[in-house]
Amino acid sequence: MRPRAQTLAAALLWIGAVTAQAGCSSAPIAPTYSQEELKVECERHRGMWHPDDLMGGFCEYRAG
Repeated sequence: MRPRAQTLAAALLWIGAVTAQAGCSSAPIAPTYSQEELKVECERHRGMWHPDDLMGGFCEYRAG
């Protein structure tokens, strides 16, 4: 009887792990900040915003 209980417990644990993984993997993750918010923040700190569709844009500061 003991091996059957262990098998059942292992099966339930495996099913729970697979269900949790399947549920979390399909949820889209929204970006923390929009490109417009990043541009405003960059310009607020006297930087120059360079939009880039591939990498999402970056802020450049002048040296000196």
